[in-house]
Amino acid sequence: MLQQKTGKSEKVRVQLDLSAAEVTLLDLLQERLSVRSRADLLQQAYGSFLWVVNEMLANRHVVSVETEALERIARFKELSVPAVQPVVFEHYRYLVAKPENWRKQLYLKGRNMTVGQLVYTMRANNLSAEEAALDIDLPVEQVREAQAYYETHRELIEAEADEEKRYLLSQGVQLEPAIVPG
Repeated sequence: MLQQKTGKSEKVRVQLDLSAAEVTLLDLLQERLSVRSRADLLQQAYGSFLWVVNEMLANRHVVSVETEALERIARFKELSVPAVQPVVFEHYRYLVAKPENWRKQLYLKGRNMTVGQLVYTMRANNLSAEEAALDIDLPVEQVREAQAYYETHRELIEAEADEEKRYLLSQGVQLEPAIVPG
């Protein structure tokens, strides 16, 4: 982390090094929360983090409860981050589950394509999110959401790809190197 003084003495600029996965998730959140910039998003996240730490240092527990359970709690403090209120990370706008299928990873809504298939296609063809959206006729937001899902569910997706590869090989199917994930 690098600190730089800005022109205004009351503010300090902080520079962070983030992984590509973290940047992908930040970009998705920035878009979903309609926050002006990554800096604004990180500022809100940092403020929330400081609130949590302050509560813990005051020997209070920070817990998560269902909304209905709040009625049974006599006193509580609630962290309010208005931009985050509409976001529920377990629910996706452009991805869906297909429980009748053996796969646990999500599919692209309106398509018979898994997130893994999209990501591996993008890798094989060296496509950006914008190029993939144009090539496959998807909204860019759907491609970005799939990329973010992939980053947070990489182990599941790669395990399913390995399982499918083993099955196909056991059936005598010859796989071309370009379609093998990795």
